[in-house]
Amino acid sequence: MPNENKTTILRFAIIFAILVCGFLTVLVRIILIQTRDSSHWELAEEVQDERIVSVPPMRGNIYDCNGQLMASSIPRFRLHMDPLAGGLVNKPDTIKRGKRKGTVIKRDSAFWNNIDTLSAALSRIVGDKTKQEYRNMIVTAKQQKKHYLLLTRDTINFLQYTQLMENPFIARGRTNSNRTGLIWDTIKIRTRPFGNLASRTVGTTGNTRGHGLTGLEKQYDSLLVGQAGTGVIRRVGGQDQVIIQHEPQNGVDIVTTIDANLQDIVEKELRGPVEAYGAKWGCCVLMDVHTGELKAVANLSRDKQGVYRETENRAFMRAEPGSTFKTIAMLAALDDHKITLNTPVSVTRAPWKYKDVLTHTDAHKMDATLTMRQVLTVSSNIGMAKIIPAAYDGSATKFIDKLNQMGVIDTLPYDIPGAHIARINKPNPGDYVTISKMVYGYSVELTPVQIAMIYAAIANGGRLIHPSLVRELRIDEQVTHRTEPQIIREQFCSPEAIADIRKALHDVVWNNEMGTAALSNGWQQAQSELVHIAGKTGTAQLHTSGGGYDSDHHRISFVGYFPEENPQYSCICVIEAPQRREDLNPKTINAGRGCGAIVRKIAEKVMAYTGCYVMENNQLTLQQRIK
Repeated sequence: MPNENKTTILRFAIIFAILVCGFLTVLVRIILIQTRDSSHWELAEEVQDERIVSVPPMRGNIYDCNGQLMASSIPRFRLHMDPLAGGLVNKPDTIKRGKRKGTVIKRDSAFWNNIDTLSAALSRIVGDKTKQEYRNMIVTAKQQKKHYLLLTRDTINFLQYTQLMENPFIARGRTNSNRTGLIWDTIKIRTRPFGNLASRTVGTTGNTRGHGLTGLEKQYDSLLVGQAGTGVIRRVGGQDQVIIQHEPQNGVDIVTTIDANLQDIVEKELRGPVEAYGAKWGCCVLMDVHTGELKAVANLSRDKQGVYRETENRAFMRAEPGSTFKTIAMLAALDDHKITLNTPVSVTRAPWKYKDVLTHTDAHKMDATLTMRQVLTVSSNIGMAKIIPAAYDGSATKFIDKLNQMGVIDTLPYDIPGAHIARINKPNPGDYVTISKMVYGYSVELTPVQIAMIYAAIANGGRLIHPSLVRELRIDEQVTHRTEPQIIREQFCSPEAIADIRKALHDVVWNNEMGTAALSNGWQQAQSELVHIAGKTGTAQLHTSGGGYDSDHHRISFVGYFPEENPQYSCICVIEAPQRREDLNPKTINAGRGCGAIVRKIAEKVMAYTGCYVMENNQLTLQQRIK
């Protein structure tokens, strides 16, 4: 056999032996991996491929009673850039001119070829910097070898995101950010389409984890937030992708009782006088007398810069109500048959002392004998202090027990976190005089919402209904819970007592000789030619730091219901510490000119929106306006 053939056979034998050894090596390795090393590689797979991540749900929406969106979570985008990303640097390029023509070098050609179009797109769509400012910022970051550059201070909305993605260079990084260095972070932002409308009632959420901080957002946070799903991160095509294992359950949607259109009316009418007279705060509540639904809740407080914002929910915070409580005290005595509207009482211009200890005075000074109907009309403290305590034998305990029996000291929970309940403390043993000022609204504390609730019960004939803010809960547009009216008392006092007290409340607004909310020196106060209102004014001196009362600063209020012929709504307005203004007419506002006038304007606009009851041919008819 020639030497060449021997050499060829030897070479093939060596190659064959190498292949066989390689095959056997691979085979042995496979066997070892599947047996001895299996646990190791299973762990490695678990660490690398089974990275479990949480998939956040969408927070539930909050709607008004007409389905208008009050709060929602929308995606926003934050854009930053790595100017040193692999897709932008060290790209091979060929020199086309000069002595080094044809030489292959590494250049950042992708970066320099696209920096101008990128800067122009950002300037045109985002708009917070010029093209040159964007270019200088990105180039500087590249020269300083920064791997992180925040391109925009504010987040970008979905429309801006879509417009930016129309740029070919930016779109190139949609599936692989390494190609462009552009990195998008998706952020869910809580937004309110109506701005600050009812913001304290709807509430706010935190900027980081998005949990509710105030209002309905906080009260129903556990329902709104939903349940997170789970996913697995896998490396696919050179980038991480999340494979959903368990879908997240989005949060529950809340349909409130608030009517955004009525809320807008109430807030606008409250803001004018509160700002004009530099009040400490003001609030206003509009309530449906038949269902207890709160249709509008407005709160304005003055901050340190003198700007009025919804920082405190005063509508749910208790305070001494003043004379609006006289209606409740008189109603209790009427229901117990201890007095009638015609029970006489003498009042004086001079101060009068109860049991020769506690002095009572009247703002509307007169020496006269009044009926109890007139006492409420003119809002006489002396008349109340003389008659009501005597009707209960001077016992605050008996009087308070009657209020508890009626259910007016409401202790049911509210939909707003931190909402107060009524507080009426029994006087200490041996204190026989405090009851004389309790009957006209001192040493008792109620929230404006609770007072509106009581007047609503007077308006609807005696059904005391707990106020509500939530009408329905929904999941995927399916109603899972519907709030039914919470009845505190089916008949919280007798129909006869209610009929009597409504006569007196009518006189407060329509008796031009004595009514505290009637025509006064040309001021319309709570009287309206468009819609009849009945109600009561209230004025309470403010507490001083020393524990006494400041006779120069007051909390004024008016609460009533309308239309009087067929009541649909109760409304209360409270303003704390309005200031005297020499440049305005009137220079000061009292409960009638201030709060009574606000409720009148609200009533006129509300009934213009929902429909107004008018007298035509001696018959009450509903005249539709806007529906």
